[in-house]
Amino acid sequence: MQHPDKSRVILTRTEGDGTSDYDEILVAAETPVDAAGERVFTVSQLWGTPDGPLSVGPGMNPDQVIDPWFPGPGGVRFRFFTFLPTPKQSAAIQPVLLEHAKGDILSNFGEAFDPERPGMHISDSVDFVHILSGEVVLELERREILVRQGDIVIMRGGWHNWRNETDQPCTVASVMVGANRP
Repeated sequence: MQHPDKSRVILTRTEGDGTSDYDEILVAAETPVDAAGERVFTVSQLWGTPDGPLSVGPGMNPDQVIDPWFPGPGGVRFRFFTFLPTPKQSAAIQPVLLEHAKGDILSNFGEAFDPERPGMHISDSVDFVHILSGEVVLELERREILVRQGDIVIMRGGWHNWRNETDQPCTVASVMVGANRP
């Protein structure tokens, strides 16, 4: 059964005897709102792993980790993120992040933003982003590019901003792998 505001995740596991099986979980989408009650974005925290190297094998089934938002070195976060259409999205996201950054779905996300450059943020991660629907402008410090459905962005720890300048949502699948910054 499909749920428009939930994603079905098939979660495999390896039993102690080495046989494989699965569980199904539904992950609800969350949509923070700004001070005026307007939706700013939608996120589904699908899965994440603890920081550091992981082991797999009989009986080794790490629990889901989605907090903090940015993983530490070796940690992974997998999520769907929808940039909602709004001309002021970049400016609107920052206050929402700061408001929600106290331990819930967005902990440590607000501190990644540059207060002097609305929307610009950075993380110590390598991000694999696949545009599933819509289009969004990827703004970098030297230039920007329009990315569309089907495009893939490999973000390697640089300053960036996403702007949805259309009247349609843009949904991406994103896998973040925590890294070290010297």
